[in-house]
Amino acid sequence: MRLNSGQHKALYQAMKAAAKARKIKLSAERDLYKRTDPYFYDTFWWPEEMASGRIGMTLDITVKYCRFDELQYGILCPGEEARFTDKLRANSGMLCRAAFPRMTQHFDFDGSEAAMPGLCEDLLDFLRDYCAGFLAMVEETYGDLDGYYIAHRDTMPRLAGLAFLDRGDAAGAADCFSQPNMDGENSTWWVPVETEEQRRRALASGTCLCEHPEYTAVYRHRKDQFRDYAAALRAGLEWTRDRAMFGLLPEERAAGGLNG
Repeated sequence: MRLNSGQHKALYQAMKAAAKARKIKLSAERDLYKRTDPYFYDTFWWPEEMASGRIGMTLDITVKYCRFDELQYGILCPGEEARFTDKLRANSGMLCRAAFPRMTQHFDFDGSEAAMPGLCEDLLDFLRDYCAGFLAMVEETYGDLDGYYIAHRDTMPRLAGLAFLDRGDAAGAADCFSQPNMDGENSTWWVPVETEEQRRRALASGTCLCEHPEYTAVYRHRKDQFRDYAAALRAGLEWTRDRAMFGLLPEERAAGGLNG
């Protein structure tokens, strides 16, 4: 059995009160988030099935360095001023995604409104202990969060690349951002083409131009942005908005070790 709409609303209000008491924010999208420098914590939570006095909670848990949001945004949108609020770090198109694999955790709950505050406290206790345990493991095994990402570069190349940048290692970052399993292939910007150089860059990158009487635009994949950024690092090129949004020219691609 699942919660009805009234129970969902009541549980949200109970969670809002429980989170506020711990100085944790709760968004309308059900993100629990808190900044404790240098870390940012965020969890999307959603109630699932109830059975035998228990309820499942779907959890997307994130523990990341706050500075990774700015670091990544500087690659995707160089030259743009961005002020990251806690809300933007938790839920926006600007954020650096660093969630652990989705999990379902079960808690005691009989479905009554009276039991909701206790359920919220249990969930918040679990998140506190889970995040603390993760960071303790990271410190003991990898030294810091950068070390954790770098050790897992084969499965988390984007985060490993950012970790290398965080340590000032441009070559290590370029290697990670060039990996074929880099994410971002399905994340795109819609970008209007306004100059001849932008058109040349888009065509050189193999990007399809969307031609309309009123405008010309391209869809720029974030994966391609990271690949070109890696080439720019290798070639010692300044990372500009035109290079980020429309790609590299043939001579720039060759200098950065890209074929074609």
